[in-house]
Amino acid sequence: MKTILSNHSCMRPDCRIVWAFIFALVMSLGQVAHAATTFVTLNNGHVQVFPDSCVQSMNSTGGYLTITALDGQQYSYALHSVKDVDTVLTKEMPVLTSFTIDNKLNYQVITDAVGTITADSVNVEVLGIGKWLTPTFTVSDSTALVHVGDVEQISSVNRFSFANDRIYTVGYEGDDILQPIGDGTYAMQPYGSRYTVHVNFLTDGNTAVPRIDINTVGGENITSLDYYLDAEIIIDGQGIFPSMTDSVQIKGRGHSSWTGDPDKKNPYRLKFKDKVKPLGLKKGRNWVLLANNMYGSLLLSAIGMKAASIIGTPAANHIIPVDLYVNGVYKGNYNFTEKIGFSNNSIDLVDESAATLLEIDVNYDEDPDQKFISYPTQMLVNVHEPTFSDTASTVLTLRNVKNRFSQFTQAVLNNNNVSAHVDVDYAARYLMFNEYICNYEVLHPKSCWCYHENILDDSSKFIFGPAWDFDWAYGYDTNREYFTCDPAIDYINQKDFGQRDFFAKFRNNKEVKEQFYEHCKDFVENGIDELCDYVNEYYEYALPSLLMNRWYIHDYTDYAEQTGLAATWLRERANALLAAIEHELTVVPGDVDGSGKVDIDDLTILIDYLLSGGSVTIDSLAADVDESGAVNIDDITLLIDRLLSRD
Repeated sequence: MKTILSNHSCMRPDCRIVWAFIFALVMSLGQVAHAATTFVTLNNGHVQVFPDSCVQSMNSTGGYLTITALDGQQYSYALHSVKDVDTVLTKEMPVLTSFTIDNKLNYQVITDAVGTITADSVNVEVLGIGKWLTPTFTVSDSTALVHVGDVEQISSVNRFSFANDRIYTVGYEGDDILQPIGDGTYAMQPYGSRYTVHVNFLTDGNTAVPRIDINTVGGENITSLDYYLDAEIIIDGQGIFPSMTDSVQIKGRGHSSWTGDPDKKNPYRLKFKDKVKPLGLKKGRNWVLLANNMYGSLLLSAIGMKAASIIGTPAANHIIPVDLYVNGVYKGNYNFTEKIGFSNNSIDLVDESAATLLEIDVNYDEDPDQKFISYPTQMLVNVHEPTFSDTASTVLTLRNVKNRFSQFTQAVLNNNNVSAHVDVDYAARYLMFNEYICNYEVLHPKSCWCYHENILDDSSKFIFGPAWDFDWAYGYDTNREYFTCDPAIDYINQKDFGQRDFFAKFRNNKEVKEQFYEHCKDFVENGIDELCDYVNEYYEYALPSLLMNRWYIHDYTDYAEQTGLAATWLRERANALLAAIEHELTVVPGDVDGSGKVDIDDLTILIDYLLSGGSVTIDSLAADVDESGAVNIDDITLLIDRLLSRD
C-alpha cells in the first residue's frame, strides 16, 4: 500500500504543510495518474473513489485537494478534512448475503427462487411469466445501503424489470465513486461491493406451453354442468413447469361459454381427491380450465388477472396457458387457473365458520336455499359459501347473509358511511380495475364476487373480489372489438345496464372515490409499465399454443397485432381514467360554465341544455347538481334553491 497523503491527528501543523507540499509535488509528477483508482478517505470515514479512467487531473492548492473529471466537473476537499489518499481501499465494505425472489411478493412467480451469490454476481432461476420482480435480500451489515444506480433499494419493496441484468451496489452512506452517466458526463454514484444480478427466466425460449391430457373413464364425453366424470390427468410441463399424473374428476362449467357439445371448445372444472400442486401452483383441490372461446379472446384473462394483481384486488388468479387434449383430441389453447372459493389457493381465511362468498349475477342459478334477492336494490345474489345445509361447518343462515348484504346496499343508495359495511380500500381497487379495463360484466351485474370473513361480527366488512370474467371487457361491449374503443370512454355512463345506477353510486361515494383516485394514480406511476411489458411477455410465451389454436380451432385473430393494440390502449386508458377522476374530484357541482363560481349564468346554461334535449355541450359532472348521476329538472330546482338561499 502506498500512502499519498496522510493527515493523522498526531501530526504537527508544520508537518501537515510539508505533507501538502509533497502531495502537490507528487501530483505534478503525475504519479497518481498511473494508479487504477484513487481512494480519498475523509476524517468522517466516508470514502470518495476516483477511477483513473474518469479523471482529468488532481491538484492540491490553496489548502484543497481538487479532482477534475473528464467532463470538467470538479470535486474539492479541504485538506484538513482528508484523512488519507491512497491507491488501495483500507475500509472493509459490506456484502450481499442473500437474494431471493419470494413468490408471495411476486404474483407471477410460481415458486420461491433463491439466488446463488459469488464475489461479484448473483444468478437466479425464476419460473413464471413476466420479468418484473420484487427481490428480498440481506446484507452483512444492517447499517449498509443497497443501490441500483443511484436509487436506494428496500428489500421486499422495490420492483422493476429484470429483462436485462441489474447492478446492485452494497455500501455505506456517504461512500461514492465517480462514474460516467452518459452523454460524456460524469457524476458521483454510490460506492460499495458490486453485484451483477442475472435472472434466468425458465419460460424464455420455450417451444411449447404445458400439455394437459384428460382421459375420461371409457372415453365418455363431458356434456354436463351438474355431474363429474372420473378421469386421468397427465400434465407435461415441457421441461419448464412440473409434470404430474393423477386421477381427477371433471365436468363442464360456465354460463354463456358452455355449449354442452363435446366437439366444441368448452370450459371445465377439475376436482382432485386431495390437494395437489399442478404446474407448481399452490396446493388446492379445485381448478379450472378456461376456454376463452370467444373469437380473439385468448390473451384477455392473462392480461386481466395481471392488471388485477398489480392494482391489488384480492386473491388474483394465476393464468398459465396450456394445450388441452380430451380423450386424445386437441381442444385448443386454454388457461389453467384456480377456482374461486374458500381454499388456501384462492381466498384463504383462518376461520370460515361465519364467512360467506357471494356472486352477484343475473344468472341466478343456485339452489333456492343458496340464493337471495337483496333489498332494496333487487340484485340477484348467489351464495357459493357456505352450504347452509352443512351445519357442521357453518353457523350462518341465509337470513344472516341477506340482511348483512342488504345493509351494505342500503348504505350505498343512501350515500351513507359505506366504510361501516365494506372494506373501502379493496372496493376502490376492485371498482377501479373493472372501470380501467371497461368490464361491463360488473354493471349487469355478472360474475361480481365479494366475500365477508365474519357475518356475525359488526367490525368485519365485505371485501370485493376476486376479479373474474373479462371476455366482454377492453371495449368489446361497445364495438365488438378488443382494444380499439376510445380510451377515454365514460365507463359508468356509456350504457344503461341493470345495476349501473347502484355501481355508479358505489363508485362515486366520497370515501370510495378518494381511494379510487389514489390507486389509479399509483397504477399510472408505478404499474402500467409492468402491465404493458407483461402483455408482450405473455404473448411470446404463449405463441406456440396460439398458433396451434389458430389452425385447429380456427381463431384467425392476429394476436401479434392485438398485443401491440393492447399495450397502447392499456397505457392510454390508464392516463385517461386518471385525468377523468382528477376532474371529478375538482369539479364544483353547479359551476356549469367552469367560471369557478356558481351564479345565474350557470342556471341559464342548465335550462338551455334541458330545453334543447341535451344538444348543448356542457360539463355533465358540473351540471349534475344533486350528484345523482343524471342531469334533469331536479338539478335546476336544487340550483335555484341554492341561489335563492345564498341571496
